[in-house]
Amino acid sequence: MKRPSPDSSEFEQWLLARAKERAEKLFTTEIPEDLADVGSGLIAGPRSWADVMPEKTIAEDIAIDKAHKRKHLKVVK
Repeated sequence: MKRPSPDSSEFEQWLLARAKERAEKLFTTEIPEDLADVGSGLIAGPRSWADVMPEKTIAEDIAIDKAHKRKHLKVVK
């Protein structure tokens, strides 16, 4: 089905039909066996919750912000 104009009355119906079609495709696709094992593979993210805590990075963030603000300045000796 061709995409109708966003200001037309058919656009919302078309959008809903497209969303349903995509959701159906996502939820009915078979997962390959090698990906289905959750205990294996690579993990993308921090190793512990302590690495996520903002208290650890506040000082680093402040230092980065200060360096960024001074980036355009030149050191004169």
